[in-house]
Amino acid sequence: MKSFFDMAIETLIRARNSAGSTAKLAEMTGVNPVTLGRWISGERKPTLNELSKVFDLLGISLSQTAVDVTQYAMIPKVNAKAGAGSSLITTDAVLGFYAFSHAFLHSIGVQAKDALLMDVIGDSMEPLISDGDAILVDTSARKPQDGKIFLVGLGEELLVKRLQKSPRGWLLVSQNQHYAPMPIEGDDDLEAFRLYGRVRWFGKVV
Repeated sequence: MKSFFDMAIETLIRARNSAGSTAKLAEMTGVNPVTLGRWISGERKPTLNELSKVFDLLGISLSQTAVDVTQYAMIPKVNAKAGAGSSLITTDAVLGFYAFSHAFLHSIGVQAKDALLMDVIGDSMEPLISDGDAILVDTSARKPQDGKIFLVGLGEELLVKRLQKSPRGWLLVSQNQHYAPMPIEGDDDLEAFRLYGRVRWFGKVV
């Protein structure tokens, strides 16, 4: 069965063929021709928001892709970076929206209104989560759970770490064994320690 994006790209290819060239279609839609070419070739996946704008300019309804778009939730991706190591990039400015099916979100126990996407920087969670990967965070899950991966605030830093219960508090554990666990113990540590949500999915960069 073809995905929504497969059928949307097929619609773009038909529009390109009708226009006569990728350059002409780019001129009609205002999309950079290189970007448009990458969408069509599969090198880059457009967001649903980007597709909607292009289709509106072409007079094409998203319903013409034969997919019920109500089955998809638009999840915001923010500019903040989750440090697999550490990160001081904490702005919540939205970069764009990405489509996730409601069925998938339900299968992992996440409500769309609580979901947030961001990229990871650093190598402390390799080989599981690598530099440049995107993570989906359930911001409603802010109760620490032993062995689970969370988006963590520690002082001014934003981190992605696995939590491990310790006799005196918690350890922030990296997947990469070259990084030592970070203990969260005592009043000062606990005061600087915040949970922003549990990591429920990640997408690999290839």
